[in-house]
Amino acid sequence: MFKLHNPVTLFISTWLFVLLLYSMQYSFILTVLTASTVAYVALSCLSFGLSYLFVNVLINKKNVITTYFISDRVHKTLKLVFWLWLFLTCIEIAYFRSLPLLSLMGIGSGAYTEWGIPSLHGLLNAMIITIANYCIYLYLTRKDRKYLFLFLLCLCWPIMLVTRQVFMSMTVQAALIYIVLNKLKTKTILIVTFSALLVVYLFGLVGDLRSGNAESFINLAQPSPDYPSFLPSGFLWVYIYVTSPLNNVNFNISSFPSFNFNLAYILASIFPSFIRGKIFSSEAEFDFKLVYEYLNVSSMFPNYLGAFGYWGSILFYFILGTIFSLIYFKTKLKTVNIKWVFILVVILHNILFSVFVDFFSNLVFIFQILLHYLIGTKIILKNDKI
Repeated sequence: MFKLHNPVTLFISTWLFVLLLYSMQYSFILTVLTASTVAYVALSCLSFGLSYLFVNVLINKKNVITTYFISDRVHKTLKLVFWLWLFLTCIEIAYFRSLPLLSLMGIGSGAYTEWGIPSLHGLLNAMIITIANYCIYLYLTRKDRKYLFLFLLCLCWPIMLVTRQVFMSMTVQAALIYIVLNKLKTKTILIVTFSALLVVYLFGLVGDLRSGNAESFINLAQPSPDYPSFLPSGFLWVYIYVTSPLNNVNFNISSFPSFNFNLAYILASIFPSFIRGKIFSSEAEFDFKLVYEYLNVSSMFPNYLGAFGYWGSILFYFILGTIFSLIYFKTKLKTVNIKWVFILVVILHNILFSVFVDFFSNLVFIFQILLHYLIGTKIILKNDKI
């Protein structure tokens, strides 16, 4: 049975869907799909699938019904996290003497892309996303609107920082928490589908406004004659955004070694830039080439291709899939600490965004997993009917 909250199922379905979209070749900017790329995506999915079967045989889990509750001590822990976040955020604001949104309005100076103290800023983003997780969880389980209000306040912070990534992470993780805690009904699926189509339409509308007009993006996207031109421009925007990362991987796939061992590719992002250069040699980095300079994302794959090589990374995905499956089965036990549910949500979020970037080695989400592990020890799960 298809379960969206199973990380292995989500990984396989996500990447096979991307591969299907790419194979349609709806844009001339997409390079010819090589057999090596097709095999790599297929074998990566197979490696994840085998890891799930391996864990499933070891655990042999039986289905149970569970429900969640939070002790009062967790509220105290969350308040401590919030006040620590606020204190350190004030230090950042004092250091930069403004906020990115205010700077854009002419109040203060500095580019929003340079705002934030390295490493500390990643920890602070992890803290506010974690707090947002608990707010939406408490709203869904207690139906108290004050928690929805607090969640919306959390959403205001990435707007002040002018960062779409944190905003998207908050909203996507909130949706995933709802999916994990609830069974999807036909009505809910229809609402989600309609909302997704509306978002796609608005995404294209905003994109057209930012680029001046739809024609300028069409010239960049270079749609093929097979592309259904009757669709709103948002569909072409999404198509290019989803397929262009794999396009960059496809362009470089033959240049990666069969096997390699260079952890700098997946560990370098954990360290601040001023330390990174002293620990990791830039000479060891792979010269990754972009097909088009304006489409500069390349999915999660290059980090692991560089670190372990073509065949080595496929073997590594079995290990990664095993870890994901163990965490997934942790959330299915009769009695389980809810911290595993929140950690699972972070993993599902990272898998969804793996089409664009490697969040598994991202400092923000490593911090978030650690925070959930520490805070979640105050939450317990009892066997009962939802």
